Amino acid sequence: MNVTLKQLEAFYFSVTSTSFTVAAAKLFTTQSAVSKRVIELEQALGVQLVHRMPKGLVPTQAGARLIPIAEESMALRERIAREVGLDNEVRGTFRIGVTELVALTWLTRLLRELKSAHPALEIEPVVDAGMNLFSALEANTIDLTILPGTYWGDAYQCVEVGRVEDLWMASPKLGIPDRPLKPDELAEYPVLEQAAGSAKNAFYGPWNREHGFRFKKVFSTNSLTVLRALTIEGLGISQLAVDYFASDINAGLLRVVRTDPMPPPLIYSAVYRPSGFSRALDVIAETAGHVCNFKRGPFDLAESPIRMMR
Repeated sequence: MNVTLKQLEAFYFSVTSTSFTVAAAKLFTTQSAVSKRVIELEQALGVQLVHRMPKGLVPTQAGARLIPIAEESMALRERIAREVGLDNEVRGTFRIGVTELVALTWLTRLLRELKSAHPALEIEPVVDAGMNLFSALEANTIDLTILPGTYWGDAYQCVEVGRVEDLWMASPKLGIPDRPLKPDELAEYPVLEQAAGSAKNAFYGPWNREHGFRFKKVFSTNSLTVLRALTIEGLGISQLAVDYFASDINAGLLRVVRTDPMPPPLIYSAVYRPSGFSRALDVIAETAGHVCNFKRGPFDLAESPIRMMR
């Protein structure tokens, strides 16, 4: 029996991503090469490891038993490289998901920093609503996502990368009293919010309920650009990032609506499955924490070069 690390690597990435094609991208090789290595591994062990299903690859019982062993083997290789000094380079292709606010502020800075420090690291960004990104993480179609929240389950590592004051804002046209509003007073005004797929809604939902915030008229949109325009027009109150909308506040287009109590800061985390055989995701999360800054960049909302990827 001649089992190689390359075969174990091909098997592990294929079954955890449910795709030979995705595994090939991670390993900088072709789909046919990955498939061939898995077949060779099955022949060497004399057992089928993978079911090739219409919706993707599924491990057999033997394959399920092999997954942790393959992971241990790759972890040992990484430890040898790290401790003996053969290779300290971070490499590989990884898909990272970010919300629209991150895309409009510091995503390009993150990509630039990672490319400069780790030339062999390839990043494919995906921009979407937070809950959609987490679903993609669960489905193994992305490797890491940056979104609001501090806990996404025991299976995931959550590393805080930054915080932003996310306060109620409105146009001066609404004539809202310049004093802290109680929750029942805030409910008298129409509320504009991001659509149901927003992780921010999940973050603030329990806090709003705990403090008695209930809203009678709620209008939602999946676009921060539209949300800004509607709020400036005076169609309702929105909860918005102070850093990003500071210029609108300074220009008198928006004003902070004080409440009693005020919302806590919105915490953003890098969420990913911990890995013992590669430090790439740890590096991405650490770099995200260094560059996180929600102030508006050189591009206006309506002119941002980042397009939503669905």
